[in-house]
Amino acid sequence: MLLTPPTILLVLTLLVYQSPQETIRQHYESAEAQRRAGNLVAAELEYTTILGEAYERLGEIYSAQKDYKRASAVLESAVGYRPNSSDTLISLAIACFGEEKYDRALEVARKALVIDPQSAGAHQMMGKAYFMLGDLGKSIGELETAVKLTPDDIDVVYTLGIAYLRNAQSAEAKQLYESMVKEFGERPQLHIVIGRAYRQAGLMAEAAEEFKKAIALDPHFPRSHYYLGITYLLDEGQSKIGEALEEFKIEVAANPEEFFANYYLGIVYIFQRKWDLAMTFLQKASSIEPNNPDPYFQLGQAYQELNQHEQAVDALKKSIDLNPNLTHNKNQVTKAHARLAQSLLKLGQTEAGQKELQIASDLKAQAFKLEQQIQTSAPGMGQGEVPARDTNLPELGFEQRVNSLSLEHDEKTMQELKNGASYYEKILATAHNNVGLLRAERQDYLAAAQQFAMAVKWNPKQEGLDYNLGLAYYRSGSFEEAIPPLENELKTHPQNLQSKVLLGLSYFVSEKYAMASELLGSTVDSTAGDINTYYALGSSLIKQGKTDAAERVIGQMKTVTGDSPQLHLLSGELYFARGERVKTLSELGEARALNSSAPRVHYYAGLLYLKLARVDEAIQEFDNELAVNPNDIQTKYHLGDTLLASKNLERGIKLMREIIQARPEQAEARYKLGQALLQKGDVPGAIENLESAAKLDPEKADVHYQLGQAYISAGRKAEGKSQIDISKHLKSKTTKSDNKDN
Repeated sequence: MLLTPPTILLVLTLLVYQSPQETIRQHYESAEAQRRAGNLVAAELEYTTILGEAYERLGEIYSAQKDYKRASAVLESAVGYRPNSSDTLISLAIACFGEEKYDRALEVARKALVIDPQSAGAHQMMGKAYFMLGDLGKSIGELETAVKLTPDDIDVVYTLGIAYLRNAQSAEAKQLYESMVKEFGERPQLHIVIGRAYRQAGLMAEAAEEFKKAIALDPHFPRSHYYLGITYLLDEGQSKIGEALEEFKIEVAANPEEFFANYYLGIVYIFQRKWDLAMTFLQKASSIEPNNPDPYFQLGQAYQELNQHEQAVDALKKSIDLNPNLTHNKNQVTKAHARLAQSLLKLGQTEAGQKELQIASDLKAQAFKLEQQIQTSAPGMGQGEVPARDTNLPELGFEQRVNSLSLEHDEKTMQELKNGASYYEKILATAHNNVGLLRAERQDYLAAAQQFAMAVKWNPKQEGLDYNLGLAYYRSGSFEEAIPPLENELKTHPQNLQSKVLLGLSYFVSEKYAMASELLGSTVDSTAGDINTYYALGSSLIKQGKTDAAERVIGQMKTVTGDSPQLHLLSGELYFARGERVKTLSELGEARALNSSAPRVHYYAGLLYLKLARVDEAIQEFDNELAVNPNDIQTKYHLGDTLLASKNLERGIKLMREIIQARPEQAEARYKLGQALLQKGDVPGAIENLESAAKLDPEKADVHYQLGQAYISAGRKAEGKSQIDISKHLKSKTTKSDNKDN
């Protein structure tokens, strides 16, 4: 019996208080009404609608949190549920853009435009993607179209202004930004972002004017004085260092935890050679962002100027540890190694100093090559001398930044986003679980297991999910996959008898006989005479050579369950283990005479006939099993393997193809199919399946050997030799391991 988790009630309670999710509540109520009426397909459609909505909303939240990698993955799922939604595709394009996958963002935005040619969002994202791919002409064209479609969209207008500036169309940009101020009013936020756009385009005088306007509107607005100060430095350098210093001081006084203001105040004091003051603010900056290498690098320089070389070594090593290669700042890491070498040499550590000098030299050469590559590539917008977070690329969520009132508001927003993500993750877990329950009711256990696995991914602590997942895998015949969730269930609920039995049976089918016998031995007296438990326990003991213990289980089984095919099969297996072939065949005859329709009875009979080399009887038993249980993967595999070994290639190949269609990850079936196709002369088909088998099971020597033969048959001799060499290496490794164990 699958569990219906109580968390559904909790999620529904949450829905009451979250009005934007009213649509989800309505679909949930409709789904439950359809389920009660027996319309399971219609109920599932309602749940898939919930999944599409929840995946899209969660992806948008991840994007707002700047977790674009997760956002992209989640929104790809959303598109799977909503392939014809231009809004969903635009959300995905935004996430891909944030992940710096500009080609993919462009591709997705194009799809959205096919669905809705008048979509301003699609044109905007195409414009942003073209911008980052270096095609300013197409970028401006798309953004101008977006502005015509939505002239009041501040984000689109702002982005077009950046593109104009990048394309040296400053008059057009200025006209746009003036219209923005007229439309949305005189707000410091607006002047800050416009100023940043001008500054990034190198228009420092215009940038400074915008920052001054922001300060005039609100002298305490976060970072406004910092932006003006850094603009002074970038524009006039040493000549405006005094003005920059005053702006940074004002910023630090108003926002003492502001990293950039503290950092650049320290930099200015370094320019002025006021080392003690510089260290005060650089140490503060490093405490605000302890994983940022920049303050430590500057501290190292200050310590060196004060001849405090031991402290300089510590600071420079910290900077290098946080920035070990050229990705963060090409020149800084090179100089850090050179400065570290100087201090080490001053301290008499000559060998270590020489080593650092060599590293600095190597990095300088690498940086030169990298710089040449960058100069020949098509860049987006230059980064200047300002830290990456302070650049002004075509950004996302501009309107949210303009409407942001304070840093405290940002923190509040981030907490709300975190709460929203948690909410939608629970919605996804609940909806996937409910779809799984509906699939299980229709006996589509593999699809049910896939849904339960998704539910576990989104809410692993949800009550009952591990059991549902383990049971669905078990009933679908995916016994090895059933083991981890059932083990998890027993850790949480060690008294769950049904989970113990299912786990023990899964161990047995997966040939983990010691674990199976230990677990099933502890449950057999509590399972009310379950015949499958007795059989698995007895067979596990036999396979471990514990025939006396198995004989006691057989006696107990006969007393509790009476005569049965399973009893005769187990007795036959015991006789076979003891070398009594005649008695084995007799027990098999007794089992066949009872003509059981119970699952897996004929399958186990077939396996025993194979041990006796009675191939025809084995094939008959496997066929009988498939008549009872036509989708049993293990039976199909053993029947197909037996047929292939008997040179019945056509039917054997057909069965292996059926297995792969149902379970594409089945490495052994792909190996057998590839081997058979090679025998038939279908070399391309053999290579395709053997390559898949090698990826799925790279440690299997025989797979590499057969793949090597297939490559040689295709005329790919070098690749064939390589695969055969891999096969030899794996066999040698296995032989050494076996000898070590012996």
